[in-house]
Amino acid sequence: MRIPRNLQTDQDHINRFLAVLGGASLEVRTNKRAKAKFFILAHKFIKDYIEEGFFKKEEVIIKILIEGGFPDQQGPVGALRSDHKKCREDADVLLDAATAWQNGDEGARSEVGWSSHEYTSTMRQHFERLKSLIFPLVEQTLPIEAEETVSQEIRGIVFEGGLKDGVEPYVKLIGELEEEYKDWK
Repeated sequence: MRIPRNLQTDQDHINRFLAVLGGASLEVRTNKRAKAKFFILAHKFIKDYIEEGFFKKEEVIIKILIEGGFPDQQGPVGALRSDHKKCREDADVLLDAATAWQNGDEGARSEVGWSSHEYTSTMRQHFERLKSLIFPLVEQTLPIEAEETVSQEIRGIVFEGGLKDGVEPYVKLIGELEEEYKDWK
């Protein structure tokens, strides 16, 4: 099936991001070299790349499942929407806490660690759900003749929103986050 392949590059970038964010979430509480700016930049990646890009691509999958007869707010569609909502909430808390920390509230540091940990955990569970449940359901639901049209629709989303300039700025941002994180060690 082409749909998982069309999302694989995005998932690879996101997994690389989750690895560095997850490591930073463990270090932030005790490492004095950790900086709030790292987490503010991480939020930019979350907002632009994941929420405005990847989650929009997943809306195509949600549409397929709904058209295939799955309920709009329950089952696999409800699970995807719940994951999206939790990720957005965790990202908002992350940004608020990182901003407070940057503005001098040292107590917000632990909230940054907690929210970034929650975010990475939720996204990893989400990817597992995609692989083990959602993609097989989409494969069963989508007629093979429609695969190419859906694949083109997913690929076309790259040119909308924050991704209109392509993915390279976000790949570069991951690299910057990785370098910053290495400097903490």
